[in-house]
Amino acid sequence: MQATVKPMSYVLIIISVALAVSGQICLRRGMQDVKGKTGMGASELIKKPGTFVKQILTTWLVLLGLLLFVTSAVFWLIILTDVPLGFAYPFVSLTYIVVLLYDGFVEKSRTVIGLNWLGVVGIVIGIVLINWGQWSATNP
Repeated sequence: MQATVKPMSYVLIIISVALAVSGQICLRRGMQDVKGKTGMGASELIKKPGTFVKQILTTWLVLLGLLLFVTSAVFWLIILTDVPLGFAYPFVSLTYIVVLLYDGFVEKSRTVIGLNWLGVVGIVIGIVLINWGQWSATNP
């Protein structure tokens, strides 16, 4: 018999996904600040680990991003106590959609084209199809 996924589990999954995306956005913006302050890109920062660590520890957006990401992981641990991994994990792909929309409409670092929207539809359909058996088992 399959475990029933409770409505609160969906809420926790969405919170975890939202925290993960927020964390990634903060990390990206924080590292842009680091690059602006130091004039160093990834290859230079890797060669200077002391500078890299110092910048991470003194850039509030990076610290906030790490905190949000850890908080997301804590919610994920809570989710995994009751929800099968095969059911919960496909929802992580929602991060791809949110990041695409963020990059396209907030950062304007890319143009969201028709194929991107097709990918969004594919992700949503994939989540539904992967979890179809679980949903039909809990709602006969």
